[in-house]
Amino acid sequence: MIIQADCTEIGDMPRGPDKYDSMTALYDDPNNVEGMAYGKRWLRHEWRQLVEEQVTDNTETQKIIMALHGGGIETGTSEIALATAGYHPATLATAVDGLGLLDLWLFEGLLPSSNGDLHVTASHYDEPIATKLVENAQRCISLHGCTDTQANGRIQLGGLDDELRDIVLEELDAAGIPAEVTSNPMLDGSLPDNIANKTRIGGCAQLEMGTSYRRSLFGINTRRQRKNTTNAQFWLLVDALRKSMSRV
Repeated sequence: MIIQADCTEIGDMPRGPDKYDSMTALYDDPNNVEGMAYGKRWLRHEWRQLVEEQVTDNTETQKIIMALHGGGIETGTSEIALATAGYHPATLATAVDGLGLLDLWLFEGLLPSSNGDLHVTASHYDEPIATKLVENAQRCISLHGCTDTQANGRIQLGGLDDELRDIVLEELDAAGIPAEVTSNPMLDGSLPDNIANKTRIGGCAQLEMGTSYRRSLFGINTRRQRKNTTNAQFWLLVDALRKSMSRV
């Protein structure tokens, strides 16, 4: 089940080193009450085989979209993740583009301010449900926010799934969305300990999107209204990402 969460937040991105060195430490802090400080949303699709006298087993081909720092932490990534997985961020209506529905993980900051305190870097992200989901998946797109300076006017691409990363670059280029394979080691998602690289093939495609670009995808950039004010540029990005996943 995907449960809607709603809150208005102030701020974007952590301002310095992470407050918590792991998700375990974040959860252990009694000040962080689930449903108030943070929320988790996830979905894993069923692996099934129902055809009578089928001659071979169906393979597990799950693909997952992850927003490790959603809600008010890296704003806009929750909404992009939901839509890329095939769910309208406001209504959860399923996509009708014929590209299927994908597995999903969201961790969302719900605080009115200082959501950056809930940022745990991807290589320290020992979240048990998220780990099970990504280890079950063949492919992964991991969505992140970065500063405008880091983005340098383009979506910065990384991760250890070179094939999917390059397909994402092709689809973004075709959509007219500026993007490049990053040369910044802080953004390249190349650490094997990065949770999104723990797929069955040992890699992901990671997107780092600048603050201004993410804000540009919504008419009103608040937690309460982002999901209701997605614009043409938002759906252009989502379409490129969904097409990318359909090619692997």
